[in-house]
Parts: sequence; C-alpha cells; structure tokens
Amino acid sequence: MNLVVKAHRPWKSKFVWVLITLVLLISAWTLFDYGRFLAGYDSRETASEIIGLEQVQEHLGKRIEALREDKAVLKRAAQIERKAYNELETTLKVLQAEILELKEELAFYRGIVSPKDSRFGLYLQNFFLNRNGETRNYRYKVVLTQVLKNSRLITGKVKLQFDGLLNGEPKILSLKDVAVKAQKDLNYRFKYFQNVEGAVTFPEGFSLQRVIVQILPRGRERDMIEKTIEWTFEESKAHVGTE
Repeated sequence: MNLVVKAHRPWKSKFVWVLITLVLLISAWTLFDYGRFLAGYDSRETASEIIGLEQVQEHLGKRIEALREDKAVLKRAAQIERKAYNELETTLKVLQAEILELKEELAFYRGIVSPKDSRFGLYLQNFFLNRNGETRNYRYKVVLTQVLKNSRLITGKVKLQFDGLLNGEPKILSLKDVAVKAQKDLNYRFKYFQNVEGAVTFPEGFSLQRVIVQILPRGRERDMIEKTIEWTFEESKAHVGTE
C-alpha cells in the first residue's frame, strides 16, 4: 500500500469561490449596463436630469415659502381692515344714537316753544312704553309740555287705557288694573314741562294692541287731549313724538 500525503489549504478554496462570485457580479453588472446601453439609457444624461429636477424642487420650495409669506401678510391686512370696519361701524352707531337723541331734544324744546297741536299751551310731547325685563312688565313715561309764553302753573290728570285682547276677547284695562303701585290716575303740575312715569304688569293672556292717553286739564275737562298709540309686541315698545 502506497501512502499519499496532500497539503490541506482551506483558504485557497475560499479564495476561488470569492473570485468566482466577483466574476459573476461583474459579468452581471456588465450585462445589465450593456442592456441599458442597448435600450438607449445614458447615465450621464440621467444624472444631469436628476440635478435639474433637484434645482426645480428647490425653486418650487422657495416659491411655496414666498406664497406662504404673502398669505400671512394678506391675512393680517384683512384682520386689520376687519377691525377698522368694526370700529367704524361702532362709531357710526354711536353717532346715529347721538343724532337721534339730539333730534328728540330738539323736538322736545320745539314743542315747548311752538307745539303743532296745543290747546291753551298744554301739549303731549311724548309717550313711551318699554319692556321692563320680564315679558309682562313694562315702564311708561308721559312727557307733557306747555308753550313758553304760557308761564302759568297748570294742573290736571293723565288717564291711561290699554286696549287689547284678553284670552282672545276684547278688553280695555285702566291704569288702576295694571299699575304696579296702586293708583287710578296720574296727576301733573308744572309750568314748562313734566315727566309722569311708572310701571305696569299686564295679566297673563293679555295681548296689547293700542294705548289711549287722555290729558284732562283741571277745570277745563272739555279741553281734554286724547292720543291713541298703536302697539305690536314684536316691537316691544310704543312711542309717539312731535313729528
């Protein structure tokens, strides 16, 4: 029997496998790149296109940021304009209220100087009936004036009647029926003007339609002044003026 001795070199086998793997990879890449070449693919052109797209992306990003800044500026400007408009609207309402107040004062003093509808100088300048918080509670005010040239003291009574429907039936209530403080009529005593006011509470189910105001000068009841003021609950107020 002959004995043969061989050297064992495991690294040589590994090297061969690594070399074979590299050759396969390089061959595969070469075939892949060649296939792209045959298909018209140009890596340089592709790299140039990628750079161009990156530049476009950067430009669009800057444009988007600029538009966001413009949007913020326009939004702030709109807020400032809205605030200015609201302030102007508030100022306008205040001025309108002042004008209305001045008109009422002018009408009041004009009524004292030369009322349109006066008898012996006595005149119903204004009548107000306004809701007083709760649904059936109201405050009234009767404004009486006398022409300046008649500086004598005048006295008399004011009668109020509230005409409407009570549970669907016609009903006229006197001041005595609805006054918060017990009173039958209102007395007046003045030279130039006087406000006569108070509060009333209407019964449940009563729907007011009109208010009848009667002014009776003492000793001259035949010269009574009477005014009828129409009313709607939607307005929640009644008013009669000099105009």
